[in-house]
Amino acid sequence: MTADFGYAETNPLAPLPHEVADRLRPHFDSMVDMVVRRIQEKVPEYARPGNRTYLTNTREAVEEGFEGFLARIGVTAPADDGFRERFRTLGAGEAHEGRSLDSLQVAMRTAVVLMWRRISEVQMAEPDVFPQRYVGPVAEALFLFLEELAGAATEGYNQAQVQVAGEVRRRRGRLVDLLLSEAGPASEAVAEMALAADWRPPAAVAVVVLGGRDVETAPPAALPSDVLSDFNRIEPRLIVPDPDGPGRMRTLGTALRGWHVAVGPTVSVTEAPSSLARARETLSLVNAGIIPGKQIVRWADHLITALLFRDEELMREMVARRLAPLIELRSVQRERLAETLLAWLQCGFNAKQVAQKLHVHPQTVRYRLRQLEELFGARLFSADCRFELEAALRVRVLTGWEESEPRTGDGTGPVG
Repeated sequence: MTADFGYAETNPLAPLPHEVADRLRPHFDSMVDMVVRRIQEKVPEYARPGNRTYLTNTREAVEEGFEGFLARIGVTAPADDGFRERFRTLGAGEAHEGRSLDSLQVAMRTAVVLMWRRISEVQMAEPDVFPQRYVGPVAEALFLFLEELAGAATEGYNQAQVQVAGEVRRRRGRLVDLLLSEAGPASEAVAEMALAADWRPPAAVAVVVLGGRDVETAPPAALPSDVLSDFNRIEPRLIVPDPDGPGRMRTLGTALRGWHVAVGPTVSVTEAPSSLARARETLSLVNAGIIPGKQIVRWADHLITALLFRDEELMREMVARRLAPLIELRSVQRERLAETLLAWLQCGFNAKQVAQKLHVHPQTVRYRLRQLEELFGARLFSADCRFELEAALRVRVLTGWEESEPRTGDGTGPVG
């Protein structure tokens, strides 16, 4: 808590004669310029060339601080502490400038030290004006006065920080909406809004979509400062600058522990909507159990799966048509032959490697391959058909689809 000098019992200066203030005032008035110069030497931010705002604010703060201190001498009733508003304003200004309170605190300490030196000089030179018995109360009062100024500045700083942070969040929320708009953002609009949101547009971004947690879960508190976020959706989303940078995904994974994190492709800033679309596709495949639900899943690591499931209706049709010869078999036989056919296609038609992969005898593999040749005929020797068969078998493994009798082109009967 800051000190309250408004009452005699808490004001060390209350017992002093009020005339002491009148005797000290000329000495304080004559040192304002010197104090301002010393503050500017110690705090370069307050001595910007050509900017008189800092000079004016510093001078007014010194004058009001001096007068506020002198006004406490001999006061036994509540005093008008309006000057504290000056220091609340100065603290708020530091927050708006994006600085800490360090510079302002240095300035205040510098002023108080110089005040004490001048008072000591007066006491030594004019002991009748400022007797030795006043030194203790004045020293205590200066210490409490500095504490009060720092408290007022901190109060203003904290209030402004809340306002600044809230405004930045609102601006960044609007920036996310702009970057992910379906029409695609114009680079000029991005540059303008990014400047207002204190966000430097990077060369590349990736959009991240989150899932796997309750919608009421609070957003993580430790996201990197350059990551844009929108948690006001059922599927929260992030825009991550430089997603392929060293350790970038590892840092993100730590911050998003417990979420499913689907990462779209790396694109330019104006192409963020396309990265969002891919990230959402990836998350839907994770939610469906088609892609293993690791914490971070990158679209670029699952291109074949993403391609196969881009049109599910078309893929179901291909599975039904290309695997039609297996439909009439018993389920156990169908499973063995499908497994053998996929392994044969993946192993480059090498029966020995298929046997090793399936942990069966090579002769068993050759027997199954003869059955497959009877079922599929010349299609096993067509490169295009083998490609389609492998794709269909991969989908079957990923989904467990067991299609019934395939349809003709008009959907009325079996394929010929």
